[in-house]
Amino acid sequence: MLGLTKAQIAEARAKGAGPAGGGGFAYMKGPDDALVEYAGDHPAERFNHVHLYQEDPLCAQLWYEKHLNAPPRAGWGGVRASEADCKVPRGADRTWPALNREGMFRAPRAGVEFGDVALIWYANQGETPLVGSRGQLQDHIALSVADLDTWVEKLLGEGVTFLEDPYPLGDTRAVMIEGPSHEALELVEVK
Repeated sequence: MLGLTKAQIAEARAKGAGPAGGGGFAYMKGPDDALVEYAGDHPAERFNHVHLYQEDPLCAQLWYEKHLNAPPRAGWGGVRASEADCKVPRGADRTWPALNREGMFRAPRAGVEFGDVALIWYANQGETPLVGSRGQLQDHIALSVADLDTWVEKLLGEGVTFLEDPYPLGDTRAVMIEGPSHEALELVEVK
């Protein structure tokens, strides 16, 4: 599990244990109070992941695998679920360092990869259901596809919710669909 619970932090302090050193991660506030994570000890500086909350992270992973052909993030979570058992209660303990002061519930967690960029999910941190991302600080995530018409046909056949039908986008076209926890996903045709 990433991070330590309050009990684990107290135990580490009592033993005089400190951070292992080397690469680590931290958060800073960016424009509009966006949280920006930076991580060290990587061979190159680059954009490599996005954290999102999902009502059911394991179910979200299955949704992205099924509808967007995204492979699960290797070594992330280690739990394989089916649609029958993907609704797993949120863990009881918060851990730190965290995206928020009060700590984070990090179980269950799941993720998928699009090339070398990962979408990583933690369970909803609050008691209020998640709302759509449109109009929020993080409005949507865009993914490129080679043949938009083929993807539209596939997703319509699978009952995926369309937020916007195909529309022109510069010299190409795009479509906006909704993910499992109301996140907006734009599919942009790249030829």
